[in-house]
Amino acid sequence: MSSMESLAQLEVLCEKLYNSRDSAERAHAESTLKCFSENSDYISQCQYILDNASTPYALMLASTSLVKQVSDRSLSLQLRLDIRNYVMNYLAARGPKLQNFVTISLIQLACRITKFGWFDDDRFREIFKEATDFLALASQDHYLIGLKILNFLVMEMNQANSAMPLTLHRKIATSFKDQFLLQIFQISLTSLHQLKSEVPDELRRVPISLALRCLSFDFVGSPVDESSEEFGTVQVYWLLNC
Repeated sequence: MSSMESLAQLEVLCEKLYNSRDSAERAHAESTLKCFSENSDYISQCQYILDNASTPYALMLASTSLVKQVSDRSLSLQLRLDIRNYVMNYLAARGPKLQNFVTISLIQLACRITKFGWFDDDRFREIFKEATDFLALASQDHYLIGLKILNFLVMEMNQANSAMPLTLHRKIATSFKDQFLLQIFQISLTSLHQLKSEVPDELRRVPISLALRCLSFDFVGSPVDESSEEFGTVQVYWLLNC
């Protein structure tokens, strides 16, 4: 990305990629832009787009491209940490002003890179504290972002990924469950208790969704049978600790 003129051209392509009703036009845009998700040399260009683009579709391209990039476990540890730190700072500074679909994509990026780096460096696990820091801010928008981070973190940890061996996924899911899941469930309940009747519907839906995601977590490393003894035992344990 050498100039703002080329950024403007990219923004036009992104608009066509996400909005055009012409399938040939969309296919051309996709073919032109796929380098951002397939070539690690373009990671810095994704950051440039996030810093400078004026349209949500360009931001969406950068974010979704980075999600695909960080799913490639060949990226260096330092680069993954740099991306992680950048995204969390970006959400704190600009999250409340973004279109919701861009915010969600950036949160998915933060959660994906957290999972894939879980056993590589403890700094990836700081996402839990950072999410709770969002909850402590006076801004209702930041509070909602914090809840969404926890929501998508639980979902990411519970969901197998084709780019990760299943045994590693289960080890990470178990580690996450043991270290953070109960605390996150308690946060969802606290959020629900603190809600006032006049809060926006979204602020009510997100903690409910978070609580349900926690309760539906794969506690035993395989599809959960709600009639099984293990499922019932887990629920009783959590009730005793909430």
